[in-house]
Formats: sequence, C-alpha cells, structure tokens
Amino acid sequence: MKQLIGIIADDLTGANDSGVQLTEKGINTSVLFDIPQDQDNVDSGIVIDTNSRALSKEDAASVTKQAGQFLKQAGYLTIYKKMDSTLRGHIGTELHALYDVFKPEFVFIAPAFPPLGRTTKDGFHYVNGEKIAETEISKDPKHPVTESFIPAIVEKEIGQTVGLVKKVDVEGSLSVFQEKINNFRENDINYIVCDAETQEDLQKAAQKMAAVSDNVVWAGSAGLAEVLPEVLEISQKTDKRSFSKSSRVMTVCGSLSQVTQNQVKYVTRQPKVTAVELGTLKVFEDDWKTLRQDVIKAILEGLEKGNDIVLYVPSNQDVREQVKQSGKSLGLTVNQIGERISTAIGEIVATVTETNTDLTGLVLTGGDTAKDTSRHLGGIGFRLIKQVEAGIPLGTLIGADREYIVVTKAGAFGKEESIYNAMQELKGVHDNE
Repeated sequence: MKQLIGIIADDLTGANDSGVQLTEKGINTSVLFDIPQDQDNVDSGIVIDTNSRALSKEDAASVTKQAGQFLKQAGYLTIYKKMDSTLRGHIGTELHALYDVFKPEFVFIAPAFPPLGRTTKDGFHYVNGEKIAETEISKDPKHPVTESFIPAIVEKEIGQTVGLVKKVDVEGSLSVFQEKINNFRENDINYIVCDAETQEDLQKAAQKMAAVSDNVVWAGSAGLAEVLPEVLEISQKTDKRSFSKSSRVMTVCGSLSQVTQNQVKYVTRQPKVTAVELGTLKVFEDDWKTLRQDVIKAILEGLEKGNDIVLYVPSNQDVREQVKQSGKSLGLTVNQIGERISTAIGEIVATVTETNTDLTGLVLTGGDTAKDTSRHLGGIGFRLIKQVEAGIPLGTLIGADREYIVVTKAGAFGKEESIYNAMQELKGVHDNE
C-alpha cells in the first residue's frame, strides 16, 4: 500500500470534511485523534487531528511539527495542511512549522471552499459575498477573525513576505503563471496565497502549481482537498461503501454558530423528535452532577417514545457572556470553558448510549463536541465512508466497543435542513422512498 497523502488538521470536523474528499476519490482514509505511535494500520490517506486550534501558538507549532515528522517518516508522498475555510486558528504559525519539517520550495495557500460560499478574491476572503472580518466569525469566542486579507494574516504570524496569485494569473497561460512563480523564487518568497471563486479555479490553480514545482506543501480547506487527488493523479477506483442503519438517531449540537442553531430549530419542528436543551450555565454550578441527571432523564424519556433526539446548547450573546463570566469566576480560560462544556456533553452521550445499545447513529456538530463525545464512546478516530452533502462527512468510529455511524459537521456549514437530512441518512430514509 502506498502512503499517498497525509493531512494535518487543527480540529476534528475540519479533519473529517477534508479527509472525506479523499474517500470520495477512492483513497482509503482514516482520521486519527492523536499522532500515531507507530506506522501500523495506516491507510493510503491519513488525517491527523492535532486539535491545535484550541492551543497556544507555541503548543500549536510544536504539535503540528510532530505530526509533520510522523508523516515524513511514514513516507507520505503529498502533504496537505487543512485550514479552516473561515480562517480561524493559528494559520501562519502552523504553516511555518510544516515548512521547517519539509523545507518545500513553496507553501501553496488556497482556503476557498466555493460550494459553501467561501471564496477568495484579490487575496481577500469572503463568506457568502461578505468579507470574513464583517461576518459572525469576527465575534468567534475563541478565534475571532478581524482581518480579511489572507496575506496579512499569514505575514503577521510568520514575519515573512507572502506572495499573491490572483485569478487573472491562474486564467492566463502556463508561461505567464511560470513567470509569476519565478518572480517569487527570485525574491525568496516561499508562501503563496491563491484566489479562487469556484472549484474550477482551485483545480486550474493546483494544476498550474503542480506543473511549475514538484516540491509543494499544499494548504487549504475541503475545497482544495477535493480537487488535489485528480490533479496529482493519485485518485483510485472507487467502490460504493455501505454502512449499518440506526433505528434512532441522536444529534449533539455543541456549536454556537447561528447556522447550526437554525439547523437545530428546523429539526425540532419535525415529527418524532425530542429536543433537549443543555443550559450551559448549569455546567459550572456546584450541583451539576444532579442537574446532569435531569438532562439524561429527558433524553431517555424521548427515546422510550421512539423519538430521535437533539441535544443542544443555547446560543445568544447574553448566554455567551454569562458563561464567560461563570468560567472566569472559576479561574478558567476561554478554551477551558469550552472544554468543560464539551466534556459534559460527551459524558451525557456516553451514559445514554450505554443503556440504549440500538442508538448507533450520531450527528455531532462543532469540532470540540465531536471529539470529546467520540472519546467518551471509546473512539480513537474515524474511518470515512462518504459525504452526506458538501463538507458534511459520514464514517464509522474506530476503537469503540460497538459500531457507531457518525456524521460530523463544522458549526457554520450547511443549509437549514442539513442536520435533519443527515439524521435521515443515518436511518436509511431517502427522499425517493
């Protein structure tokens, strides 16, 4: 088996939504929650989730470097740094860490994901036509993005000049593109940001980049990951994979994104669904263990009725502020506050599934929630199967004592009905039935 492509991601939903792009191209791909200790049982495609978005810059650089060294020793032919399509995280810091490991000629940076409205024009990044710094991402509690010009974000973190390839450069002839890249070579510019407004733009750009340099570390979202296997001619013949269906499904929503909140509201309006709110303030109270039993009881009552379950956290500015203050009064950092909430969610799901062995279908939203819940079920990673829709993957949990079929979704991904559609997919219910 050839080690074709290794991806390093900074959170779990991003790891899954990039990894499933490889699966769709016939490359057997696993997502691992930790850097492996050895090279046994690695797939042709591997995604390592460093969880570094939640770390300090120094720790993020260190763990990214360790993941890179593993991929180098394992002999992966292509290296891909998964970036958040809304630019959250330690983008430049982690790219610089990989540069130190692989010493590529260029780091090619294209975070656009056009099918979900993430585009880059003249170096500025947009979500659904709005500059990223003018969207709700600018108020993200952990990683607010207050700059829309990608070269400036990367330059600030690495202290080097970053080149920009515009759409006009990509659409021109190969010789024009070559001239642009040669100019970067002459000026010792190793990091290049690339515009893209469509998947075709990403494909053209990757083709031209691969034609002018064979020593590239690629960096982008699920968008670039989708086109790269064909560009680099590492796609395999694909067989349709099947999975066991679950009679009932539990959706676990730990994301504060307004997109996810709207998706949850859509699900709660459907028949045979029990919605249970987890008041996040309660998690920080002294009698949380007692209050947790109330949440578990409400879920179990819903399951006894034969309903699907949606466990969700409320999201509005007042609640966010109150949670922040509660955490601060306990001496917790913003990341520790998030960890406490996602751990609480994971414990609840583990307790519920322990007594409901037929509950094997889960929809997990938000990277921290997905990872903590999976760990509480004994998981060490995912074996990816398919996409339910763009950027929303489905896979089996590796390491658990039973087969869990799991859909993961980044907070800001999807349409209003996306979570409901994922639940129906897990149950084997299709529109044409």
